Amino acid sequence: MQILILNWRDIRSPRAGGAEVLTHEIASRLAAGHDVTWLTSRADGQPREEEIDGVRIVRKGSETTTRILAPRFARRTRWDVVVEEINTLPYFAPVWSTAPAVVFIPQLAREVWWYEAPRLLAPIGWAAEPLYLAAYRGVNVVTISRSTSDDLRRLGQRGPIAILPMAVSTPAIDSLGPKEPSGQLVAVGRLVPSKRFDHAIRALSDLRATHESATLTIVGDGRERPNLERLAEQLGLRNAVDFTGRVTEERKSHMLEQADVLVACPVREGWGLTATEAGRRGTPAVAYDVPGLRDSIIDGRTGLLTGQSPQALANGVRRLLQDRERYDSLRRAAWQRSRDASWDQTAASFELALLSAVRADTTPSPTPR
Repeated sequence: MQILILNWRDIRSPRAGGAEVLTHEIASRLAAGHDVTWLTSRADGQPREEEIDGVRIVRKGSETTTRILAPRFARRTRWDVVVEEINTLPYFAPVWSTAPAVVFIPQLAREVWWYEAPRLLAPIGWAAEPLYLAAYRGVNVVTISRSTSDDLRRLGQRGPIAILPMAVSTPAIDSLGPKEPSGQLVAVGRLVPSKRFDHAIRALSDLRATHESATLTIVGDGRERPNLERLAEQLGLRNAVDFTGRVTEERKSHMLEQADVLVACPVREGWGLTATEAGRRGTPAVAYDVPGLRDSIIDGRTGLLTGQSPQALANGVRRLLQDRERYDSLRRAAWQRSRDASWDQTAASFELALLSAVRADTTPSPTPR
């Protein structure tokens, strides 16, 4: 097939996140048997076009204007299917594409608008999301969690929804060695307001009332880092919170394995990749009970889900550290659940969703009697 992917960022974008990693892992595998082109935005200094892992990357416009340029670009080639990935704002591909469109929605924005958008724009974005999704109600949708699928149904989606099995690139350890948990916490992700790393820092402050040696390693970078560093200083945690910035995958894997618990506090996720990554290294997660994380974590079995407050998060970690038998049970279950996940399975499921859309588009409608 000739496949066109529309995504505002690609894997080499300076603002690439988990959605771009997911898309690239799928696209690179599809490229083994199909012609895959990824239309995206162009950051300063990036080439207008290049090939990465068999995927043709074409960069046009900014993260906003690439959506405006997409229809004209798409008309230059006869595509078999167009994959529109919605991250915050739509392309409306089903409206203008002559090829069947499949909409890939890793997660909805919903509450994220209140954290990431300017104050005056946030209520507009929050209200607009259900309205523009109305244009996709009969379109084939691909997502990555039951939470997002349920949200889409509540917002009126009537077409087929395929839920992909999720995977991560973090290698799984071969076996679980003993671990003596003492309160070494790790949090991973882009340092942006919607990830609420400030809650993790405040939770550490609470936890240290009973676990004086507890520490927090924050892996990642972003515009919130100066604010988070100031908060750690204000709470007297300058020597207890380590900001590593962006690190290699190898170093991240090592940090996840060395930690006792992964903590996660976002307002929502598509899946919660960091919980699965930690599980593959034998580290359980304590996280907020929000969409995505309630899919990647089985509460009470592979980790713990808590209320959305630093105190609730700290209490969840505390309960786990104080119950060695439960801690060992959760880390083993998290490891067992995550170790068999593979990108090959994810890509194969995605390919089936594309083929289903193409076949449905070419199947003649029954002749009325």
